[in-house]
Amino acid sequence: MADRRDDSMSKHYGASLDLRMAESPTEFVDFLDSLGLSHVEIRHSYLDTWPETADIEALRELRETAGVTYTIHAPYNDCNPGNLNEPLRKAMSERLVATLDLADAIGAGAVVTHGGAVRRSYPDRVQEHAREQAVRTIREAARHADEVEVPLCVENQRAKAKKRYNTSTPERLAAFLDDVDLDSEYLGVTLDVGHAKATGVDYEAFVDRFGDGIRVAHLHDNDGTDDDHDPIPDYEAIAADIGAPYNVLEMKSKADVERCVGSRPLDE
Repeated sequence: MADRRDDSMSKHYGASLDLRMAESPTEFVDFLDSLGLSHVEIRHSYLDTWPETADIEALRELRETAGVTYTIHAPYNDCNPGNLNEPLRKAMSERLVATLDLADAIGAGAVVTHGGAVRRSYPDRVQEHAREQAVRTIREAARHADEVEVPLCVENQRAKAKKRYNTSTPERLAAFLDDVDLDSEYLGVTLDVGHAKATGVDYEAFVDRFGDGIRVAHLHDNDGTDDDHDPIPDYEAIAADIGAPYNVLEMKSKADVERCVGSRPLDE
């Protein structure tokens, strides 16, 4: 089990290394350092498209030499924990386990995962089956999180007209985690404030419901109608309200990350 450098009582600020960004992890860490940030959320799908950056020793060495902390976002493109096809659902479960193992190996503080979705046009029995599939997937992965002692943090996804998400509101997320039914400190929550806003839910409602169970905060903005991932200049005040150890600016470009941080002095 890798030694994690972070203190769970500390707050870490950084940004997501997104598929849209061409930088290597080292280049991205240098960019964040220039802004006074020291946390990287690595998208597993980013590593999948650039395999040479997934070297465990290199990522561990970067964490140690640069003094950064990591979280990892589990695969989500073309992945659904609630897949109706059992072999594909099992594959998603296996990928979550693999992401947890990678997080353990490089000393990451948490793994972020989605909670599954199903088309609203499907009959009720199919929607219920899809939710049961998602519960099984997260339960299997959460048991492994307990073994490797890396928090698995289920993210609130935004509501959409054509799909029903298991985690789009505090009530739905709470019911979903209740059905996972694993009493473990390593099953937690990722609060995405942009998803909450696009769903029409104040992020404070998630804070009130889950409190210290929120291990990761995804910080971005929108106009309330779409998931735009716009800059969010007041991110520090919002992060303070949430109180999560890891706070991730989830932008589509480095320029937007810079717009968030603005002219804040590096020694603050």
